[in-house]
Amino acid sequence: MILAVFFLLIVKHFVCDFALQGRFPHTHDKHLLTSRKGHLHALDHAVGTALVFLFASSWAIAQGQTIFITIIVFAVLDYVLHFTIDWLKNNFVRANSMKQDERPFWILTSIDQCLHAVCYLVYVILFDIYFF
Repeated sequence: MILAVFFLLIVKHFVCDFALQGRFPHTHDKHLLTSRKGHLHALDHAVGTALVFLFASSWAIAQGQTIFITIIVFAVLDYVLHFTIDWLKNNFVRANSMKQDERPFWILTSIDQCLHAVCYLVYVILFDIYFF
């Protein structure tokens, strides 16, 4: 079950980070804490994470456990961490005048994606220890 949750979080990440993110207006303000685009993007991730843990919690309820708190805990955690990682990346890009067609930008993007995956690994470990 834990591996399935991790897999679903990774799939959710690709859907939210690539398929859904492009629907927002093309603005360059994700370096601001008040970025509407940044908060809407983080909200996509929070909703997706809530759906993943809703699925996991539903399975647990069928086994006689009640762990709906995970839906809220991990959704909020994902919102905060996703927004923060993206905010830090965008500030680093801006401070170093990185361009999307340059190699350093893509190295940083790789680091950004790895940090998001590490967050999902932490969620799954916490889920396994405290909620499952």
